[in-house]
Amino acid sequence: MDRTQTGPDGAAYPSPATGWVTVAVLFALYILSLTDRYIIALLVEPMKRDLGLSDFQISLLQGPAFALLFCLCAIPVGVGLDRFSRRLVLYGAITLWSVAATACGLARGFGELFVARAGVGAGQSGFGTGSYSIIGDSFPPHRVSLAMSIFVMGGVMGAGIVFLLGGPIVAMAMAAGPVDLPLLGVVQPWQFVFIVTGLPGVAMALLVFLFKEPARRSRPSGVGYGPALALLRGHKRLYAAIFLGFGLTYAVTIGFQLWMPTYFIRTHGWEPARVGMVLGIAQILGAATLPLHGWVVDTLFKRGRRDAHLFWCVATVLLAAPCAIGSVLVPDGWAAVVLFTLFVACVLSTASMGPAVTQVVTPAALRGRVSAIYVLVTGLIAMALGPAMVGFITDKLLGDAQKVGLSLLLTVPLLLLPAVLFLASGRGAMWRRLEAGDHPA
Repeated sequence: MDRTQTGPDGAAYPSPATGWVTVAVLFALYILSLTDRYIIALLVEPMKRDLGLSDFQISLLQGPAFALLFCLCAIPVGVGLDRFSRRLVLYGAITLWSVAATACGLARGFGELFVARAGVGAGQSGFGTGSYSIIGDSFPPHRVSLAMSIFVMGGVMGAGIVFLLGGPIVAMAMAAGPVDLPLLGVVQPWQFVFIVTGLPGVAMALLVFLFKEPARRSRPSGVGYGPALALLRGHKRLYAAIFLGFGLTYAVTIGFQLWMPTYFIRTHGWEPARVGMVLGIAQILGAATLPLHGWVVDTLFKRGRRDAHLFWCVATVLLAAPCAIGSVLVPDGWAAVVLFTLFVACVLSTASMGPAVTQVVTPAALRGRVSAIYVLVTGLIAMALGPAMVGFITDKLLGDAQKVGLSLLLTVPLLLLPAVLFLASGRGAMWRRLEAGDHPA
C-alpha cells in the first residue's frame, strides 16, 4: 500500500518512499542528459581539425545551438506539463534528445552539427521542466530543497562522469581511428563517440514509467501563459532576482565546465584522458556537496528564514568567485584542479536552489508554466551567453587560443558578481511574499 504524507498546509503528498524512487529515476536520467550535453567538451580539438572549425564556432555548438530550441521549446512544454501526463512528456523529450545526440555523430559539417545540437536542446528543455514540476509535487515545501538538490546532483555528476569516463573513451576512439559501421559507413572517432553515448537513451527513456506521477496540487489555472505572466508582473522584483541571478551564475558555471578541459590541454599540456579523469573526479566531488546545500536551506527555511534559498546562494557564490579566478591564474595544474573543485562545490548551490525556490514561491497550478519561463530565461542567459562569451573573447578580442584562461577569468567580474547583486536584491521580496501569508504551496 502506498502511504501518503501530509504537508504543513494539510495537502497530501506521495509517501517518502515513492518520492525518493521518483528522484532516483530522474537522477539517473539527468546523468544521461548531461552526458549527451557535455561530451562535446572533450571533442573540441578533433572536431576543429576534421571540420576546420574555430573556437567561436565550437562555442556556438556548445552554447547557442543547444540553447536555441532548449529555450523556445520550454514554452509549449510548460503548457503540456500543466495539462497532460508529465511522464509521457518526459518520455518524448528523452527520446528526442537521444536521437538528436546520435545524429551529432552523423554530421559532416558545422550546419548539420548545429541542427543536431538544437535537437538535443529541444528534448532536454522538456526533461528539466518536467522533472522540476514532478519533484515539486512529490514533496512538502520544507523538503523540496533537499529532494531538488539530490536530483540536480545527478546532472552535475553527469557532467563529471562525462569527463571521468569520456576521457578514456575518447582516447581509445582516437587510437582506434575511423570505424566502419553497418548502414552508416565510415565515421571518424569523434563521430563514433557521439553515437555510442547518444543511442542508449532511446531505451532508457522507458525508465519514466517506473514511478507514479504525483497528483497535482490543484487544477491548472487558466489557459496559456496569461496567468503565469500576470504572476511575474505582480512580483517583478522577486522573479527578476531569481531568473537573472541564477541565469548569470549558470552562464559562468557552464562556461567553466565546457572550456576547462581545453584550458588544461592548451595551458598545462595534459592529455584528454588525464583531463577527463581529473576534472571528472573534481566535478563529482563538487556535486557531492549538493545534498548539504539542500539540507542547510531546508533547515533555515523550516526555522523561519523565508529568504533561505537566496541568502545561501549569495554566500556560496561569493565564496566561489575567488576560487574560479585562482583556478586559471595559478601556474601549477594540480593547484588549479583543487581550486576548480572548490569553485564547483560552492557555485553548485545555485544549481538546485534556482528550480527549488521557483517551486516554493509559485502557486502549484502555475508551476509548470513558470518553470518553463524559468528554463527559457536562465537557459538563454546561461547556455547562449556563457560558452559563447569565452569563445568570442578568445577568438575576437584576444586573438590567441592560448589565452582561453584569461577569457574564463573575465566572466567572473562580467557575469558572476552581477549575479550576486541580483540574488541579494530578491531576498526581501521573497521574505515579504511568504511572511504575508501568500505561501503558494
